[in-house]
Amino acid sequence: MATVTVTTLEGSIVESAHQTTPVSRTASVAHSSVTSRHISTPSLAASPLSSRPRKGASADDESRMPPTCSLATVLYFSVLCGVNLVIVIPTADDYSHRLGGDQLFGGLMIGAVPLLAMFGIGLNQFLLRRGLSLKTVLLLMSIGTVLGNVLYAVAGLTRSVWSLLAARCVIGLCNGFNLPSMYIGLTVGMSRRSEVTFYFSALNTLGYALGPALAAVLEVFVKSVHVNNLILDSDTAPGWFMAILYLLFMAQVLLVFEDLPAELTGSEPLGKNVATDERPPMIATCAAFLDLCISSAVLTTAEVYVVNVGQHYWGWSVVTSALFLAALMLCASISNLVVGRLTRRFMKSDRTGLLIGSILGCAACAPLFHFDLHAVSTQASLLSVGLVLVLSLVGLIRAFALAASSKLAPASLKSSMNSWAFVFMTLGRGAGAVIGSVLSPLSFAPVVLGMLVVTVLASIASHSCMKPSDKAS
Repeated sequence: MATVTVTTLEGSIVESAHQTTPVSRTASVAHSSVTSRHISTPSLAASPLSSRPRKGASADDESRMPPTCSLATVLYFSVLCGVNLVIVIPTADDYSHRLGGDQLFGGLMIGAVPLLAMFGIGLNQFLLRRGLSLKTVLLLMSIGTVLGNVLYAVAGLTRSVWSLLAARCVIGLCNGFNLPSMYIGLTVGMSRRSEVTFYFSALNTLGYALGPALAAVLEVFVKSVHVNNLILDSDTAPGWFMAILYLLFMAQVLLVFEDLPAELTGSEPLGKNVATDERPPMIATCAAFLDLCISSAVLTTAEVYVVNVGQHYWGWSVVTSALFLAALMLCASISNLVVGRLTRRFMKSDRTGLLIGSILGCAACAPLFHFDLHAVSTQASLLSVGLVLVLSLVGLIRAFALAASSKLAPASLKSSMNSWAFVFMTLGRGAGAVIGSVLSPLSFAPVVLGMLVVTVLASIASHSCMKPSDKAS
């Protein structure tokens, strides 16, 4: 009797048995050898996706992992993407005003990166489908990001605020924000994917913490060396710094990253030449994408709002507001790392994690409401508590939704599902930057609470149908 195992979204094991006809003694020995282990469908483990060769056992396939150096490289790339998005937040308003813009334009300048990243996802997927390797695409995206950061740094020479927007658009187009998650979906087995996705989410959030901190350090450095001109000052230093970091990352990719076969990364667009029974469930897919969009929007809204309220309502400097934001994001990043370790052991259900995270996120909004406190220290303390809780839970929602979306589609659609997931994430990031720039202490909490209520409703509506595809891997 042979045993076949299927792993569900809850992580449980469903076993079914079927009778086999008698075979020869030699065949029986081979059969018993095979059935002593779980049987799984063919996987990508035959290609260089795992640090251990697959021997036909489903346990190996479910827990497969890519080479450590390659995984570390793409996770570091997610940190760079996060840093590159937020490093300009503390100085964006000042840079925009200096060249003739206003506060809303500063928010648009921040949001341009994730908004253009939606088109960048289509661009890098087009390049992958044309036969370019993932390693080549990573290098091309990095070159474009270097050029965009250099243009941002020299925008002061043009004395045009549109140069800033153009530079941020180039950075967004070459962001490659979806590539780390695509790599995780292709190389990490289903039993480890939620855990590794939490690490990705945590490191991306760590980038959001490092960005403002680095902006503060650069501000202090530029002033300490008494450099202040159109080429190098506290507004342009982030551009030069990120260009250098991406050049170093390109060297890392060339030296340690092990490329994937082109046939794995060059999948067809979602819905093209796909059998009806292979398409992911519509309600569950829309719910996962909505959760990703809203969680990203809440994250960026909070980032931009914290800097604005610090500088315009509390009278803080660029350095103080940047360090305050960095501390909040660091706490959220650490909590995501801790949850990533715990989820493998205690939280086997992505859909349950989404529902619990959304409900707790709504409850965590209570300290964000305006209580008409007069002392700035009291306001900052209360806001800190609320934001750490909300940002930690938003990271949980994003990680569970991202992991769930990769399991809803069969293996042939995994790359396309990943691309669409990041389209909605970047849409949320871009919208959040604009929303955060116009919110006040009176309107911030109701807006954030309203967005999280939508995630609760989406989780309830999709709970029964958010199950993995039988052909997911």
